[in-house]
Amino acid sequence: MLDRDTIVGPLQASVQRRLDDLIRSVGKADDERAAELGRREVPLLVETLRSVLALHEPDARGRCPICRPRGSRLLFWRRNRTPCRAYLAVQLRLEGMDEPTAVIPNVTSHQRRRKPHLDYAG
Repeated sequence: MLDRDTIVGPLQASVQRRLDDLIRSVGKADDERAAELGRREVPLLVETLRSVLALHEPDARGRCPICRPRGSRLLFWRRNRTPCRAYLAVQLRLEGMDEPTAVIPNVTSHQRRRKPHLDYAG
């Protein structure tokens, strides 16, 4: 059986090198060449990102099949609804950090059951 690092390491290095080459090519190119690279490479990058996100499509319960914890490890643990890490990372990168994004608060079951305390001044 092959060691995971013998497969994953070179694959990751190859992908990172390709992305670095694209950034370097656009940075060094004149306007015409940069536009040509953009027309050719941007649709390829968009399709690549869409294919990765397709793996993270939510199931019928709205949970990501990749990011959710495995049921066998945590049989009775109930996870709060949180956004898929892949979609969240893409949203943060595409929209920028200065724009407000929807954040789901981490609320425990105890906090959900607790009723607000009302002080009446009588």
